[in-house]
Amino acid sequence: MKPIGLLLLCTTLAACDLDSLLEVKQPGRVPEDALGDPSLAITLTSGVVADLECAWSAYSAGSALISDQFIQASGNLNQRNWGTRRINADDGSYSQTACSGPYGIYGPLHTARYQAEDVFKRLSAFTDAQVPTRVTLQATARIYGAYALVALGEGFCQMAIDGGALMKPDEVLKLAETRFTEGLALAVQVNNADLRNMASVGRARVRLDLGNFAGAIADASTVTAGYVKNAARDESDAKRFNSFCNNITCALFGRNATISPTYRNVTWLGVPDRRVNVATTNRVAADNTTVHFYPVDKSSARTSPMPIATHKEAQLIIAEANARTNNLAAARTIINALHTAAAIPGYDLTNTDTQDQVIVQVIEERRRELFLEGGHRLNDHLRFRGTRYNVPFKGEAGSVHPNNVDHTGLPYGATTCFPLPTVERTGNPNIPKT
Repeated sequence: MKPIGLLLLCTTLAACDLDSLLEVKQPGRVPEDALGDPSLAITLTSGVVADLECAWSAYSAGSALISDQFIQASGNLNQRNWGTRRINADDGSYSQTACSGPYGIYGPLHTARYQAEDVFKRLSAFTDAQVPTRVTLQATARIYGAYALVALGEGFCQMAIDGGALMKPDEVLKLAETRFTEGLALAVQVNNADLRNMASVGRARVRLDLGNFAGAIADASTVTAGYVKNAARDESDAKRFNSFCNNITCALFGRNATISPTYRNVTWLGVPDRRVNVATTNRVAADNTTVHFYPVDKSSARTSPMPIATHKEAQLIIAEANARTNNLAAARTIINALHTAAAIPGYDLTNTDTQDQVIVQVIEERRRELFLEGGHRLNDHLRFRGTRYNVPFKGEAGSVHPNNVDHTGLPYGATTCFPLPTVERTGNPNIPKT
């Protein structure tokens, strides 16, 4: 009936244009050929940064829920599944949820990675005369894209990129190292200290993951003291919210999990360690039963920034790499400097701890210094799994709820690393379906 009504209307209007009436305007869409306009170079690169920042926020929160930093405290099934390590390959919450949702990880990380690759190629087609800051923009695209690969390599059991073959985590991390190397060279070329530091921390991180301890020390040693690179957060759009606050840590939002008992009242030799600064008002969490404990000075608002790369991370990389290669004096020096900065007593002042003891202490320092930051704790669970430095997941012996049942009687699942989503296997002809 609608086409007939439209036709009758047209017979009464001398200037009726059927094509214009049916034309759909999409102001939010840009034709692909317009992306080749050099005047859009800065805008395109800003999009890369925004994509990675959103994905990083979601990954930081989601990986923290899988790790031992939180226990679930939600009445929402999806949130309970995250908090009890029940994320499987069929779960759309991490594979297909948008970056603004809890907890969009797989799709948003790949979006950030793909956009970084695409924008880098577009920038390569421009000239310096057309885009005077072209090299800086290229460095930005490479480095931010590499951080997406860090999360995909550290957090997932397997990976596939752009419909390609199945990749092991180390293969993804090697690709990240290549991208960091390219980005670092470009940052040095334009003498951009911020990007140089960011790339150096990132490459040191993946080199540590890959067991290149000398390379990790070399990179981390170049990072400027006090350096911090954050993912900026604000309240302009849901994609810009701090994911921890919006879903977990803030009193007015979420409260779908509570800080694990193993991260409450953390001390060193009887002195409170304010690096893990946790409090409660005794308000219940979203399940209306569990008391909500929250971080005092991290992710306390939707606008709270979220660390991507820091000098303290670089120092811990140096400490671990030295401990792993039996340079215990260097590792002890860094640990004691961190203790001094935190106003807590020193570590192993008699220099009698063994190599294994020092490595275990570095892992403990990472637990405290990098609390709720950048997927580091999940990475440590996975890096040391099955070794003599094993970091147990919650529900496992040696961690909170060692009998595999949480405080509400809910059994824990088996998620450690994130599985490759079923939608990827189904839609990708180059990988096995099981």
